[in-house]
Amino acid sequence: MSAYQNPQGSTVIVQHEGSLLRVTICRDVDDPPVSEASWSAQLAAAARRELGCRARRVSAGGAVGAGSSGSRRERRSAVYMIDSAFTVTHRGEELTVAVAGPLTAHGARALADRLPQHYSVRRRGAGWWVTHQDVPLRELTIGAKVVLAVAPRCELAEHFGRGVAATTRVTVRGSMAPFVTTAHTCDEHTPTPADIVAHNSALGETVDSIEIAELSSGQTVASWAPVPVATGH
Repeated sequence: MSAYQNPQGSTVIVQHEGSLLRVTICRDVDDPPVSEASWSAQLAAAARRELGCRARRVSAGGAVGAGSSGSRRERRSAVYMIDSAFTVTHRGEELTVAVAGPLTAHGARALADRLPQHYSVRRRGAGWWVTHQDVPLRELTIGAKVVLAVAPRCELAEHFGRGVAATTRVTVRGSMAPFVTTAHTCDEHTPTPADIVAHNSALGETVDSIEIAELSSGQTVASWAPVPVATGH
């Protein structure tokens, strides 16, 4: 998942879900009105920024809710098809590519963008192959499932999906579904607890605890919990 502020001043959240890309845009309802065309354009621009090309939208929706500061926040979201020919799932230190249909040149480029550093997709003869440092590993035939052993990669900012090795693990517990969120980050993009609290607050979510740990040693380098409010007797 990655989050940033777009040129229109709205908060953009981008999340890969298998072969789909979910884009959510949040803004205060007190901000200047935004037309439906502008909402659609902002969502499409975020998807294009993430994928590097136009994407087909398969669903869209919106809602208004209260933010943590009491202001009302409007959210619009859209789901885009990345490429129906393949899915990529990343669990721990394994990345799995499952091929469901014939790859096009565009699909091969899209898949290559999702692979870790030093992996790519190359044309060999009539087929497409996963390669590691230009050495062919496995042909991407229909029905193939390729499992790659990789170290955790940075999941934040422009490093998302770019194969930059992670150095820390950030665990956040709070009101956001599914209530516990874990992200791997590099040194450049490891947020502070204050950054995380501010980000969740802007989205109307509360934070119960934060732990930031080194991947190499497992040692906790930063933690956070809300300060209990003193009550009189």
